[in-house]
Amino acid sequence: MLYLQLKARAQIRPGEQLLLRHIADALDSEGGKLMDLPVECVKKEGVWRLPAMAAVKAVLPVTSQITLLGPSECFVHIVPEEKQNRLRPLRTALAFLILMVGSALAITWFHSDVNMLDAQQALFHLITGRQPENPWLITGPYALGVFLGVSMFYALFSRKRTVAPLDIKLEEYRQSAEQVSGLTP
Repeated sequence: MLYLQLKARAQIRPGEQLLLRHIADALDSEGGKLMDLPVECVKKEGVWRLPAMAAVKAVLPVTSQITLLGPSECFVHIVPEEKQNRLRPLRTALAFLILMVGSALAITWFHSDVNMLDAQQALFHLITGRQPENPWLITGPYALGVFLGVSMFYALFSRKRTVAPLDIKLEEYRQSAEQVSGLTP
């Protein structure tokens, strides 16, 4: 008896043979020998929907006692091997710089629109009973608080691996891309 559970997604390189081990987990009496069976799949780059019947078709010549578990399809991502790009660190630094300047301008313009300095000075006067001598006494801790809040929200400095909202959005994007571009071979 063979128990076959398809994975949600698999990733291979163009020209690489798609094997049963790439798309499924199996429990069988053969000791894992079936995991090296080839599975028919499109060879072009992209995201392809592979139905469970393709895995069954690959295993059928060896055994006919198959029990399928899990999802009814696996998305196969055929992605090319990344070339060594020497400009990648420069592009990353440039993108980071553009994002930092853009976010700083957005926050600055927002604070200018709502007159944040006056609001912070009024709050300081309300709490302490005196006017602040230096606006940095207010804006420094405020900026640090904004930085720490954003860092905690996106789990940038977490020791244990938590699921951040950015991870959730990336997973939703991946699933959406699979649904739109997934084609049955």
